[in-house]
Amino acid sequence: MTTYRRELSNGQFALLLSVPVIAFLLMVMIYPMTYAIWLSFQEVSFFGGFKTTYTGFANYQEALLSRDFWWSTLVTIRFVLLSVVLSIGIGLALAMLMDRAGKWRSLLGTIIILPWSVSLYGAGVMWAYLARGQTGVASSLVNLILGTSTSDKAIEISLISGRHIVDLLALGNAWNIAPLVAFFLLASLKTIPSRLYDLAGLDQLTAWERFVHVTLPPLHYSLFVFTSIAMILSMKQLDFIYVMSAGGPGDASSTLTYRLYELAFRQSNYGLSAAMSFYLLFLTIGSALALHFLWGRKLETT
Repeated sequence: MTTYRRELSNGQFALLLSVPVIAFLLMVMIYPMTYAIWLSFQEVSFFGGFKTTYTGFANYQEALLSRDFWWSTLVTIRFVLLSVVLSIGIGLALAMLMDRAGKWRSLLGTIIILPWSVSLYGAGVMWAYLARGQTGVASSLVNLILGTSTSDKAIEISLISGRHIVDLLALGNAWNIAPLVAFFLLASLKTIPSRLYDLAGLDQLTAWERFVHVTLPPLHYSLFVFTSIAMILSMKQLDFIYVMSAGGPGDASSTLTYRLYELAFRQSNYGLSAAMSFYLLFLTIGSALALHFLWGRKLETT
């Protein structure tokens, strides 16, 4: 008697591969997540030893009533939006450049991937050095144009200011993320049949029309995926912000992640920082779900 084995569907096969990873992540996350939830309902004191007092939802209420929390939330939203737009825009431009590089593609790809290989700490040090008035790019360019290279006449233009610091942080963050976006978009570009461009040439489409009607449609799903990735990476960004601006000047670049760092490790306010971390978690999950419903579901139906 012959027995037949039912083949797994794509979804079942994907779930089978994902179960060990999901189980491992749950094992790693359960304890710290449970401890953070418990800590968010406590007031922690270190006088006379480590002591905790149950305060209910007081920490969550204090966070919502805090001006610093809402300011950091606005800074985070601005930083994330700029980072995502710049990461996707720069990544797409680099991908199209590599796609048309011909024999120079390997060399160009090696140069483009370098920012992704740099640690966030190293990137923060480099960008801070380039943005300062004495050593910055802006000061060097202005003095080069004006010919004022002597120290007594040199003009200093610092980009690390309250007005521009979030923009500069977003640009540096995108500089680090864009290479990853570029290589995955390049893989998607390679799936576009060349005959479509030939037909576009016969129809005398402009370069912009070819980009909109031929290049962009096959990239929609990849762009959605990496918009989500860039958004989540930017939401949890701390290292680069800490090294480059330390939340300053003042609190101009104090994102939620940096605010959490200050509360926990400088002020030892673990209860409030734990409560605030869950607001950051809800913001991240909510943003991802909103992106899925506004964009991802449309891709599933096409």
